Amino acid sequence: MSDFKKILYPIAELLEKKNTDYGDSFKKLRDEYGPTSFYIRLTDKFNRLKQLDKAEALVKDESVIDTLKDMIGYVTLEIRYREAQKK
Repeated sequence: MSDFKKILYPIAELLEKKNTDYGDSFKKLRDEYGPTSFYIRLTDKFNRLKQLDKAEALVKDESVIDTLKDMIGYVTLEIRYREAQKK
């Protein structure tokens, strides 16, 4: 398996589980507030990443890697949303 797949497959599996647990809340929020909702979510993660680069997190399950995976997840949800709108 390529390095890319080793990174992306677990993120995809986690994203599917979280999306189910959250009741596809990304789509609902995106439908209601438009692309700004995506920008805000991604900005939150970007700000978290910058903060983690400055200081170690107090919450131990929120590492730089976890934050990057969350960003990949949100970008994936946005791609999925936009592709669904084309249909």
